[in-house]
Parts: sequence; structure tokens; C-alpha cells
Amino acid sequence: MYKILILDEDQTWRTFFSKNFGKLWNISFWPNGEDIFNNLGSQYYDAVFLDMDLTIHNSFDLLNYINSALPHTPVVVTSKEERADLIVNVIKQGATNFVPKPFTAERINLVLSKAMESGSLKKEIDYHRGKESFIYDFDRVIAFSPSMKSVINVLKKYSKTDSTILVTGETGTGKSFLSGTIHFNSPRKKRPFVQINCCNIPENLLESELFGHEKGAFTGADKQRIGRFEQAQGGTIFLDEIGDLSIHLQVRLLRVLEEKAFERVGGNQTINVDVRIIAATNQNLEALVREGKFREDLYYRINVLSVSLPPLRDRPDCIEPMVYSILQKHCQTLRKKNKAISSEVIDLFKAYSWPGNIRQLSNTIERAIIIEDSPIISSKSVTMISNPIALPSPCSELDPVNCMPPHTDLPEREEKQKVLSSLKENLWIQKDAAKQLGISPRMLNYKIKKYGIRHPRWRKHK
Repeated sequence: MYKILILDEDQTWRTFFSKNFGKLWNISFWPNGEDIFNNLGSQYYDAVFLDMDLTIHNSFDLLNYINSALPHTPVVVTSKEERADLIVNVIKQGATNFVPKPFTAERINLVLSKAMESGSLKKEIDYHRGKESFIYDFDRVIAFSPSMKSVINVLKKYSKTDSTILVTGETGTGKSFLSGTIHFNSPRKKRPFVQINCCNIPENLLESELFGHEKGAFTGADKQRIGRFEQAQGGTIFLDEIGDLSIHLQVRLLRVLEEKAFERVGGNQTINVDVRIIAATNQNLEALVREGKFREDLYYRINVLSVSLPPLRDRPDCIEPMVYSILQKHCQTLRKKNKAISSEVIDLFKAYSWPGNIRQLSNTIERAIIIEDSPIISSKSVTMISNPIALPSPCSELDPVNCMPPHTDLPEREEKQKVLSSLKENLWIQKDAAKQLGISPRMLNYKIKKYGIRHPRWRKHK
């Protein structure tokens, strides 16, 4: 049963509501001797009907107060006058609908139904906005390494400005997520955050996607389309992989940055936009400028503020807390009982180079959750996408230097040489070598097993 508040002095219409809806709704009337400004905020109503012809209070003041005290409650305005200026003003002030008097029960039923749909949609939008604001919180970013702490401190300052930002970093380092964090901690946080990946869409479609098009602009354009820049009006647009933009689109983007204006494809009407641009790339834009593949003037326009995200391999302090966070999220998403993760796997993750960074780590954990049957994820269930984990290949104990597991990439070969050099300098005593390398003996033991290193003297020093 809906709980409805009727603000109307006319007894005729109070009787109308009671007679037609008294058994269907839980109706409260005002004026009723109470001070509505003191009591309304402590009440809950599914909808409010407000008559604009009240004499004891200014109805516009009441409308503003209701929207403030009951932000999710739809307000239907009624009046015996049906003036265009009145209708425009009440809608601007936040009313859901306007119904002129006299009205019928059928009309009120229809209006209430639409008002409830509007209220439900508003609650859902506010919920997702609140959820996004909570997720995109700088305090929730896992930043334990000095390099990442420095990045977060810089982005907190950037978020308070309206300047264009260029975010660089390898694939999977979190450029998209941190761009959202910038937006939802900026003065534009209540306006749209629109994302588009410039390398996933063919050039002829990307121009329409960014700037929209007019009906008949090209074959298949059977209606007008609003582009992403218009959708982001007042908010932020995130252009991922901006290094893949064609020269033609770079020119169009440069104009948006300089003039805050553009035309839709096939149109001649200039559209002014107020958007904040955050661009991201995993490419070296300076090199692209030298090669003539990226406009120098555009590079300087998007590089007003810049930040480079460190790869995961340079953030070892972040890996363990990140693993636990991702593990919990995937267990919930996959509807699996919460799993633990063995220290062996943690050591494995810390030792791996992660060419796919956080995205690869997340995929690896998700796959391990699905594969692992026991409550604890072990190394048997962990497989890297680009470098499958395997038992060390048999090696000659007398030739530890040249023995390498298959599929080992160059950084790992360099790491193995460092481990071998330290072992040699410390007469193959693992404890002393670990101290020299600045890692734990357990970590060194893992690396030795990983690279298949063998030496006959180790038994004497264990």
C-alpha cells in the first residue's frame, strides 16, 4: 500500500482523494495543524501531491523543501491554473509531473504510476552513483609501494582541477580505474563519466562514436546520434589508447580541446561542450610524434598534467594485499566459498614479472578459484597466461649456469644470472646469498627451484 502525502487546502479535492483512493493508499493530508518544515524530514512517503494554490505557505518554498528533505520521493504538482510558465518553473524546481485541476481518478492513477517509476529510477541512479563514489575512492586504491603512493598523492591534486590529464603506463596497470577515481573525486563527480577505447572501434565509426552524426550523414545513418562528447556534457570523458587515433581524428580532438566545440558528422550546427578530458596510452607518444604518427600540438594539449603508472613488477609491496582483495572479489562474483591462498603462491606471484600487470593477476586468480577444489589455492592451480608454470626441467648438477626451464623470458634470465652470481660469491650458501640479494631465504629457495638451479655442495650447508 502506497503511503501518499496530499498538500492541499481545498476540502473538495481532499474528499476526492479519500473517496477514490482511501482504501488503496495510506493517505496523509496537510495542513493538519503540524509544522511541516519540522516534521517532514522524519517521515517516509512514496509520493507527494502538492497544490500550488496554497495560501498558508509559498508553494515553491515547499517544493524546494520537499526535494531537500525527501530527495528520492516523486512530487506531483497540481493547480487550477495551467500556465506554461508555471509548468516550466515547477519542473525546473524538481517536480516529477504537473496535473491541472480538475482531474479524474484515472488520470491520477496514471500519473502516480509514472511518478513511482521515476522515483524508482532516481533511487537506482543515486545508488549506482553512491556505489561508484565508494568504489572510486583514493583510500581504497592499493598503494603500499613508494612509487604508487607518490602516484596517488599526485592524482589527488589533479582531481581538484579541470585540466586535461595524460595517464601513461603498460597495459593492465589500472589507467581506466584511476581515471574514474579522478572523476569521482572531482567537482564534476555528479556529472557523467564517459569512457571510450580508441583502438577497439574502426576509424569511420569512431568519429561518429565521439562526435555523433546527423540523419543521412552516411549509409545506414537512419537517425540522429548523440556522440560521447555530448553525453559527457558537464562531466569527464576518458579516451583510452589515445595513441591509436588517426591524424584526422586528432585534428578534430584538437579543436575540441582548444575551442570546446565541434559539429556532428554530416552536420553544420556547432555544439559547445564543457567536458574534462583524461587521455591514456601504453605507447610512447613522444616517439609517435617524432615518427609523424601523432600531432605535436595535440600532444602538448593533452599533456597539461601527466602521470605514469608503475608496472606491477615494480610494485612488489602491493602484490600481496592486491591478491587478497582480488581473491575476495572473485569469490563473491563466482559465488564460491571464500578461499585462502598458500604462501607458496604468494611467493610465486611476487617473483613473476607480470607482463599483463593487474589485469593478468586478476585473470590468474579467477582461473585458480575455478580450478581449485580445496579451500586453499595451491601452485598446482595457478597458470600464467604468457608463461605456464611447470616443474623445473632436469639439469646437470655440475652445470647450474646454463640450465634454464623452457619458456623463460629475458627479465627472468637476467634475474637468474643475479641469483647465480650471488650464490657463487657466497660459496653457494643460500642464507648468505639471500641476505646479499635483500630477499628472504624462502624467496631465494623458490627462485632456485623456479630456475632449476642445482649444486652438489648445497646439502653440506643446509
